[in-house]
Amino acid sequence: MPIRAFRFQLRPTPGTAHTLRRFAGACRWVWNRAIGEQQRLRAAGEKFSGYAAMCRWLTAWRNDPDTAWLA
Repeated sequence: MPIRAFRFQLRPTPGTAHTLRRFAGACRWVWNRAIGEQQRLRAAGEKFSGYAAMCRWLTAWRNDPDTAWLA
């Protein structure tokens, strides 16, 4: 039986494309900030933070006036 392949392409409207770019940028910012926090902890000789601690970080970042755009 031959293997079939399909190619798909998203063609969002300009408004949807803008929303997707904002979402991707927010995800990238959170990822990089979390990596920075983990590296800071490692440099200080502390244990890496787990899932629950990182969830608290995200909540704090969303509630911070400087990063209110995450909300």
